[in-house]
Amino acid sequence: IFCGLCVTHTRRARCRRVSEERPSGETMPRFGAVSPKQIVEQATKNDPSLTSINLSSNALFKMKTFEYCKMLAEALSANTHVTELVLNENEITDADCEWLKELLATNKSITTMSLEKNKISSEGCALIAAGLATNSTLVALSLLNNGPFGESCMDTWLKTFNDNITLYDLKWRLNSRSSFALNSAITRNRSVSRLRKEGKDWQHLLPDHLRDSKPVPPQEPAPEEPAAPPAEPQLEVAAEA
Repeated sequence: IFCGLCVTHTRRARCRRVSEERPSGETMPRFGAVSPKQIVEQATKNDPSLTSINLSSNALFKMKTFEYCKMLAEALSANTHVTELVLNENEITDADCEWLKELLATNKSITTMSLEKNKISSEGCALIAAGLATNSTLVALSLLNNGPFGESCMDTWLKTFNDNITLYDLKWRLNSRSSFALNSAITRNRSVSRLRKEGKDWQHLLPDHLRDSKPVPPQEPAPEEPAAPPAEPQLEVAAEA
């Protein structure tokens, strides 16, 4: 393997700056590359110092996308410290999204997720939407430079937004007849978030099945006023002549 940068290396010399053989058999790229397995180990231990995971354009991740998506889903299922997950440019496919669906359905800490420049089409996008149906923490998701996304995918998103009231920053290229309804749901979620932060009532913005259904106690009838005592009869006194 040659780095293509070191002019001191001959064509027969192996450049140690490019890679090193690890005991597990993996080839670990250098120049600051992150090992997905190390990140997974930290996340599994719920390491409080790990609050952001960025494995974008990771050579090792690209080699085993299904395996690493599965490992991340399992590691983050009970994690409470990671709030950001960035997996851009990793050649993630629709099949891998089955594990991203599991991740979103179980994790309770991630607020921002980016999956830009992958190989996610309508099928994978629908799986992500299904995972978000029960998610209550993610507020920002980027799916730019994926797709195209079909109408069946949009139907799944509409069903998701019937239950999801937290996601309000969704970035993607959308050309669908459902775009107006989706934008309305996103605007609703943005308003819910703002009102909650301001400590104001937001229940009236929710779909009927999500509103607080506590019964309103019936009003007690007002006490009757006591009847006035009967007036005493007045006696007429004849004037003396």
